[in-house]
Amino acid sequence: MRTWSDSPFRAVVQRHDVPATHVIAEDNGESTQVHEIAGQPGWLAKLYRRPLTDAAAATLQTLVYLPTVMSQQDRDLVDRCVSWPVARICDGPYIVGVVMAKAPDRFYARLHTLSGRTEAPRPLPLDWMVTADAACIKRGIQPANMVVRSRAMTELLQVGALFARHDVVYADWSYSNAFWEQGTGAVFIIDMDTSGIGTREWIESPEWEDPLYPETSRPALTVHSDRYKLAVLTVRCLTGERRDPLAAHQALLSRLGNNPFHTAVGRALTAAQPAERPTPQDLFAALDHWMGTAPGELGDVGTTPSGASNNVTGSIDLRARIPAPVTLPPRPPSHPPVQPVHLEQPVESVPRAETLPAVPPPSTRRLGKAATTTAVIVCLVFVLIIIALASG
Repeated sequence: MRTWSDSPFRAVVQRHDVPATHVIAEDNGESTQVHEIAGQPGWLAKLYRRPLTDAAAATLQTLVYLPTVMSQQDRDLVDRCVSWPVARICDGPYIVGVVMAKAPDRFYARLHTLSGRTEAPRPLPLDWMVTADAACIKRGIQPANMVVRSRAMTELLQVGALFARHDVVYADWSYSNAFWEQGTGAVFIIDMDTSGIGTREWIESPEWEDPLYPETSRPALTVHSDRYKLAVLTVRCLTGERRDPLAAHQALLSRLGNNPFHTAVGRALTAAQPAERPTPQDLFAALDHWMGTAPGELGDVGTTPSGASNNVTGSIDLRARIPAPVTLPPRPPSHPPVQPVHLEQPVESVPRAETLPAVPPPSTRRLGKAATTTAVIVCLVFVLIIIALASG
């Protein structure tokens, strides 16, 4: 299933259109509930703790539509690696949630409890990629070797580069917001429905503190702060060093040697100005190049995620994703802090009206008819005069 293109939902749905069949999580972060949608396997509804403000609702609307202006290559990456928001959930005049794809089964694992019992399948977060091999084996997880780690991080950096190309500020890069597939290193990004466009309000990130975006001033987060957190996540997952990113960078030297990727990550971690940090695309290109020229201990790296087949066939009819204009009822006066949300159809998506022949106004049509009648009478009189002269 493609996680955006295969959505069966309109861009705006009502709360009663997404009934629950199985609750995935409750009271987690900014949501009160995440549940599977009855009758729509593979799709989730995430309900927020409170209705979105106008600004947040507008950003979410932009995110829902953003894949319509992406290149086919970017859309393929979204469909393979990201739980992208596909619909806003509306309750009266409020935006109260979002619809998004569930992670495919290949990103799930059956963990063993400490007593040896096998648990039900659950998503496998990157947290297990920075867990000691012995602990992974004890819990029934296949430890990630350098091939898996490198492939996972090239795919993660590809997603980061896609976000940067479209000015999406994810901000919440962490071990828990990305899943990985054992044996292949494929990754799947979740919880990006609260991303910002251009900027995002500062959020607290314990153990992911950015020295250029300190808690003391709490500046707005940007694509430049994303560069730092993504670099930290990458170097930690490549080495298994869970905490100190500079220690992880030093460990990376013994793994990869002194190469352009190691140098670029170092600049991302130590740059004095945010704009001096290498972009995710820079990091991806350097790591991808290293994988293609890696020494023998990496084994047969083969095709990297950048060249992987997505098994995508056919074409995407983007017009089917454009909703009809939605007219919301007036907002009740009991909620003055929240302004009405306007769910209007984007201007660029409105089909151009057909050009029809001009129709003259009624007064013009009457004038034209009178002139025609007068001309006919004059002609008849002229003919009668000629006949009279001829007979005389």
